[in-house]
Amino acid sequence: MVRFSTVVPAVTFAAFALGFASAAVASPRITDIRLESSADGVNVIVDATEPLTFQSWSKASPSAVVVDLLDTAAAPASKPGSGPIAGVEITRHDGKGMPLTRLTLPTAVGQDYDVTAVGNTLTIAVFGKGTRANVTSTRQVRVASVDQRIVDGELGRATATDAIQIAQATGGPRQMTYIGFRNTPTQGRVFARLNDTAEYTVRKQGDNLVVLEIKNATIPLRNNKNHLDATFFDSPVKMITPSEIEDATPTIRIVIEMKSAVPFETKLEGREIAIYFKR
Repeated sequence: MVRFSTVVPAVTFAAFALGFASAAVASPRITDIRLESSADGVNVIVDATEPLTFQSWSKASPSAVVVDLLDTAAAPASKPGSGPIAGVEITRHDGKGMPLTRLTLPTAVGQDYDVTAVGNTLTIAVFGKGTRANVTSTRQVRVASVDQRIVDGELGRATATDAIQIAQATGGPRQMTYIGFRNTPTQGRVFARLNDTAEYTVRKQGDNLVVLEIKNATIPLRNNKNHLDATFFDSPVKMITPSEIEDATPTIRIVIEMKSAVPFETKLEGREIAIYFKR
């Protein structure tokens, strides 16, 4: 059974039973979902047994922030909300050979929100009206969609914590701490975040593949070696597959499969290597 708790007055959560995916590696299990008030709105905090893979987006009718937890099963439930969210709807969707847990947070149209994941904890921050200027990590939610595909949203995996060491101090290989995909009405952004700057190359391979290779780098978190499926989004990006190449010097290879060939450019933004694909 999963325990729900909250520090928001008059909000209580009942327990719900979890399902399990039939796979060689056990799917993450949700152990706790709780609401916590913040100076800017409310946080929905999800704790799990393993790092979570998520995709977030928004819908216009009815207006809501939606966060999908991939390869994570849960029984349907409906919970009361607080502040800028009217509640938390938990639904299960099975597809592509794996379960998916969807958290739907009914909000006002154009509500600002942010999703972060560190270790086994994922936080959905929903901001009250008029607070966005005080929050640096938020973004303006867009609600447009094309052919029922999501225009504005993101895919991401939990950021590694204890597994990451400072490459500069140890002199060892760089370590990829995060891989993600962000889609907007104008472009798609695939990015790899490392614990230090690294050398890299980007090349086009055939008609529908773009390959990013990061030199002298490894992927210490197992969860970051799984692919990201972007077919859900109205974007030229289809699939993102990271892997390690074992050689005298380790290399990270990230293969980006495209739905269609479009112009792209690569930027080094701090410790992130980002590839922008134009719509």
